Amino acid sequence: MSQNVDPYTEIEAADALGLVTGAMNEAERFSTSYVQKVEARYRAYRGIAEARKSGQEIEAWRSNLTTPYILQTIEGMIATMLDPNPRWEVKPRPQPFEPIEVILARTSGGRIASAALEWAMQNDDFHLKQRPFMQQDLIAGKTVAKIVWKTMKTRRTVLTPSESQILNQYGTVVSTFPTTEEKEKLITTFDGPTMIVRDVRDFFRPESAIGVDDAAWVIDRSWETYQCLKDKERAGLYRNVDEVKNAQNTQLAQQYTDREQLLRGQERTSGLIEVLEYWTNDRVITVAARTVVLSDIPNPYRNGRKPFVICSALPDAFQMDGISVVESLGQIQEYLWSMQNQRLDNIKIMNNHVTLIRSDVDDADSFEFFPGAQWFVEDTEQVKQLPVDPTLGEMTIQTEQLLKGDLQNIMGGLPMAGGVSSGTIDQQTATGMNIITGIAQKIIQARKQHYAWAFAQVGEQFLGLMGQMMRRDRVIQVVGKSGAEALLIVNPLDLQGDFDVQVNVLDDVMLQGERRSSAQALMQAAAGVAPLTHLNMDAFVENLLDAYDIRDKPKYFAPAPGTAGAAQAPGAQAPPQPGEGTPSAQNIQESTSAPVPTPAGNGLTAPPSPQVAQAAQASPGAALAPAGRQY
Repeated sequence: MSQNVDPYTEIEAADALGLVTGAMNEAERFSTSYVQKVEARYRAYRGIAEARKSGQEIEAWRSNLTTPYILQTIEGMIATMLDPNPRWEVKPRPQPFEPIEVILARTSGGRIASAALEWAMQNDDFHLKQRPFMQQDLIAGKTVAKIVWKTMKTRRTVLTPSESQILNQYGTVVSTFPTTEEKEKLITTFDGPTMIVRDVRDFFRPESAIGVDDAAWVIDRSWETYQCLKDKERAGLYRNVDEVKNAQNTQLAQQYTDREQLLRGQERTSGLIEVLEYWTNDRVITVAARTVVLSDIPNPYRNGRKPFVICSALPDAFQMDGISVVESLGQIQEYLWSMQNQRLDNIKIMNNHVTLIRSDVDDADSFEFFPGAQWFVEDTEQVKQLPVDPTLGEMTIQTEQLLKGDLQNIMGGLPMAGGVSSGTIDQQTATGMNIITGIAQKIIQARKQHYAWAFAQVGEQFLGLMGQMMRRDRVIQVVGKSGAEALLIVNPLDLQGDFDVQVNVLDDVMLQGERRSSAQALMQAAAGVAPLTHLNMDAFVENLLDAYDIRDKPKYFAPAPGTAGAAQAPGAQAPPQPGEGTPSAQNIQESTSAPVPTPAGNGLTAPPSPQVAQAAQASPGAALAPAGRQY
């Protein structure tokens, strides 16, 4: 059976080129309408009204204010969800029927895999790619990331050590001395996995697909220069590049360029060649300008998956495309613009009043408008000012406040920051602010969790590529517990197999706050029951110091009584010196009759129990020195 058969229609194509172009034509049939919706959402995000986009004429005196409220809402959400230093937790995934010895051997390599993944993410500047990944989803309803192995090499002139020789007149080496010389070398500047955020306008799929894994094929479109294609041909990736030099398909390059034309007056595909990558679980076909097959190879990744991760922070059931923020707020923003412009038009009419002149007036131009002007008329009703109701402006302001509150509340904004109103919740009280803030945080946290799951899939594919492509030891930089950087040697055997990756959705500040609050609460609870039982309070104090990342803990503990360096407590008797004799039995009994209070975890001495107070009254000279470390 031929391989060039469409998996959905079961129609056999003549060759690989016909298979790809047929799939592309079918995908564009419904993708064009989706892209038009995405462009309309992007215009709403940038504050461009549809009337302005269509070129509709608006009277010069009318207000045309289109403040990008959705942009401010989305930017606030992105600022809340961005995590500059995400924490990656990697655990080897046991496979079904895998021997227990192999599972245990791989489990010990989880720490190395975590360090390797963190290094790969930093090397790929993952912190810079979070924003476009999230921004595209919040506007379009979904976002796409592509994971590939990237190798970059460049020629550089480097300074290398060498030896210069001193020769005599007979050509014999008399002496040598060290020196340097410049040499040109081919240096590898990048060699590892990389994540590429793809434009949803250039990602195509079957109409019935609800996910990347269940789709029989997906098409990723990119735009390349001819020279870039030649470089890839010299690297052995493509062939037949010369055939596409004059086949740039100008009509294809003009598709989906409304956004760039409207905002910047430019074409995003000017002078570039369309390159289609047709991906299945077993095969990859690359076509240029829909006329030339550049490559037709098996899937290069041994995991047998398409290297794409699709994410929607607000997914729609049984759909690949989710629900965008602009889709939810677009109508509210349009209505808010309408109310604002009507209020401004009303103010313009009030400040620049309209004069009513009766039609039987002989010369209407004789009425001059200036302060203190006098008009001679037969009837005062001949000329008068058009009455305008000033209360209309106040009514629109109340409506605008409600709309602004809805605009921010629906998607998890913080309306109390802008002083807007939304509904019956009183935002001027602490209770009302806490209610709205709590709801907003839960909404943001739910969205951020979807991004964390998507980044976990990216991390799993990163580790899969590293386990496949790395064949020699790699030295990476890691950060130790003390905060100092160290070097770690990663062996390719440490990255074999499948891994489960988890990304913490809380940032470092929130994590530290939770750890410290938990340690303080535990220590306070222990200090409350310490006088009634035997507890090692030093352990609770050490737990609190760990929560504050304090490494030098011994300096926070006083030496135990009777040891060298112990401080003399006020009122305590000094130890007897030679020749001074020993204390009497009565003094010894008085000094030891009072129980010693237990130190609290906050550095203060816990209040003495009733038994301790009674013993102190019976023996006024007894020493109540703090107890030392207990074990």
